[in-house]
Amino acid sequence: MAVTSRPTAESSESTPELTAWQAMRARAAARSYQQLARSDLLSEIVGSALLLRSRMPGRGDDARLTDLLVAGRRLRSRPLRSVARRFLEPWLESHRVEIFRARQLGWNYYRNDFGGLSSPGLTCSLVLKAPGPNGEKGVLYSSFEYNWMRLVANYDAKRFFEDYFLVGASSWSPPDYAAFGSLAGLSPDPVFIGISNTADIEHYRLFEPYVRAVPLLASDWIMPEHFAPKPVADRTIDILMVANWLRFKRHWLLFEALRHMDRRLRVVLIGRNGEGRTERSIREELRAFGVKQDVELITDVGIDEVYAHQCNAKVAAIFSRREGSCVAVAECLFADTPVAMMRDAHVGSKAYINDATGVITARGRIDRDLSRLLERPAGLTPRRWALEHITCYESSRRLNEQLREYSRGAGLPWTNDIAPLQWKSIPRYARIEDERRLEPAVRQLRTEYGIPLV
Repeated sequence: MAVTSRPTAESSESTPELTAWQAMRARAAARSYQQLARSDLLSEIVGSALLLRSRMPGRGDDARLTDLLVAGRRLRSRPLRSVARRFLEPWLESHRVEIFRARQLGWNYYRNDFGGLSSPGLTCSLVLKAPGPNGEKGVLYSSFEYNWMRLVANYDAKRFFEDYFLVGASSWSPPDYAAFGSLAGLSPDPVFIGISNTADIEHYRLFEPYVRAVPLLASDWIMPEHFAPKPVADRTIDILMVANWLRFKRHWLLFEALRHMDRRLRVVLIGRNGEGRTERSIREELRAFGVKQDVELITDVGIDEVYAHQCNAKVAAIFSRREGSCVAVAECLFADTPVAMMRDAHVGSKAYINDATGVITARGRIDRDLSRLLERPAGLTPRRWALEHITCYESSRRLNEQLREYSRGAGLPWTNDIAPLQWKSIPRYARIEDERRLEPAVRQLRTEYGIPLV
């Protein structure tokens, strides 16, 4: 096996060969993490216990509501989620819903991560439409829950909602109900939140009518012009995996499969270091699983370089058990690179995988399915499928249609449409002229509402 990596302080350290016992322990740890930590059965048990605890005598309102918020995320079955909704309904009445903000339920998570709630301004946010005369609302697109929490914690959110619709994009599946609770009741109009998985639409109903699901994934905003796919015959990477180095990405499934595949394959892994898991951890797992191919590890590179590798790969693998929408899947499709995903995956962009775009595989057959994709079977046209279904232009049209229909149904004026947006590491305008046109609205957001976009 040849493991190469970019020269960094981390990768330059020598990694000793593992003993047989160490290798066995490393393989067992890699396999067991997802099976236990992301088990649907365990999640259902924990959610049910929290649901019961929320009804126990002597628990204060804060404790009861916290139990319900966490239970809502944990519960998998529709009947139990319906019970959670019934328990929560008394707190969603207009005269009581303020409790989520007044008690700052679920805020500690956002205080400690993502730069903290007190960090100035909103990141990953765009004004898509300026407010107009006669009460016509503007539209602010703001990705990620921590930005919504900053809006509530640091600014006059009620005044903001008088003039703007908020469109968000959730970062995980199921969504974080604490963030939903903090937004509830600030406006007679709902907040519009994109989903991370089609299954989330039902989860959003827990906070109706304050939250309305937007049936678009974070991976539905790719601009196809950013990709220049190479002809398949000219591609030099056999298998590509774009995934941070954390355990939930399940690199071990690929390593296990590679033991049964041609040793001449060139494999490239692109990732980022995270808490407790670095490039060195991946190299140790490669050794533990006895991978014999040429494997290149690339850490912390820019998005344009990621795109270039995706356009140079014959096959891509995404093996997470549970996460949000996973933008890397859509990127690979626009790069005309078929994708292999796991049958047990709860990942939003798994819905993109079909006979034209890749394969849904399972442990025990990953090596065969990857080998078949490498042969480029007839009918495999991932870029064509993506161009027909998930471009940023089509998604912007669908979002605009939902906002327009809601406005007209609510008796609100709608005379101007939103600016199309795209996702390239962060949300951006799809047309440069819209950035110039909406700059006055961005300045007004800062000067009149005190909300800077950074």
